[in-house]
Amino acid sequence: MKAVRVNQWGQPITLDEAPQPAPTNGEVLVRVRAASINPVDGYVAASYLKDMQQLPLTVGTDFAGDVVSLGADVTHVKVGDAVYGMIPMRGGAFAEYAVVKGNEVARKPQSLNYEQAAAVPLTALSAYQTLVEFAQVKSGERVLIHGAGGATGSFAVQLAKSKGAYVIANANPGKEAYLKDLGVDEIINAQTQRFEDLVGTADIVLNFANNDLQERSYNVLKSRGRYATAVGQPDQEKAARRGIRTLGAFTQPTVEHLTKLAQLIDAGELKVLVKRTFPLVEVQDALQLQQSDKAPGKIVLTI
Repeated sequence: MKAVRVNQWGQPITLDEAPQPAPTNGEVLVRVRAASINPVDGYVAASYLKDMQQLPLTVGTDFAGDVVSLGADVTHVKVGDAVYGMIPMRGGAFAEYAVVKGNEVARKPQSLNYEQAAAVPLTALSAYQTLVEFAQVKSGERVLIHGAGGATGSFAVQLAKSKGAYVIANANPGKEAYLKDLGVDEIINAQTQRFEDLVGTADIVLNFANNDLQERSYNVLKSRGRYATAVGQPDQEKAARRGIRTLGAFTQPTVEHLTKLAQLIDAGELKVLVKRTFPLVEVQDALQLQQSDKAPGKIVLTI
């Protein structure tokens, strides 16, 4: 099979012929049809995470495709099912076939094609697990989202609005129309405005942008407020002194959460934006564009 791999740290990734994997107990073999690009995939390709992984390594986190075969003890999907999911840290999605653990895969949203479905898992799970599972957002609460115009932030905006929250987006310029279309109530220009001068107070702050925003975010949170970040780890001691609950998110797939997200998408509560697709052979171009193009939407490889 064709697979995008790192064979030597510090050397460019290559499109290789690799052995087709086979599932063991609790695993699923997926014929990958599409895989989206996340920042972590670029970090892997650039050798930034070499202390956490072994070579040779197939790159890629998010995928959508079809179940080819099953190991023992997998019952929630069957051969022939169209599925989607994510492979945390160890990679494997940028290939014609991928073996994934049972908890990493679920039936894809019926309303999405493979390319759209592949754009969902990591970013939508990050938004869901921080806002819904941890922060337990409620109707009428004020939610400030740093990096609201990014892939994770845009899912968080939609989830917050679906729960009846008042959403304040702190985002770089150029994404105003997109954010308004998602239902944002207020937009702060992250380059020219200080959010603490405009927000007043917030019940929840989600930080998908910059760890340097942590202390400033604490200053706008109410007592018993919630702060969750996907960039670094929060200072829990400072937060506790102010009565703030914190979470340093490490996104993990579950069948329950992937299934819930598929239901929300099929119900029309979450929109998915793919801005461009590339064939697998053009993976280098796709990775470069992901780093340079900050327009809304995900970049997806077709396989």
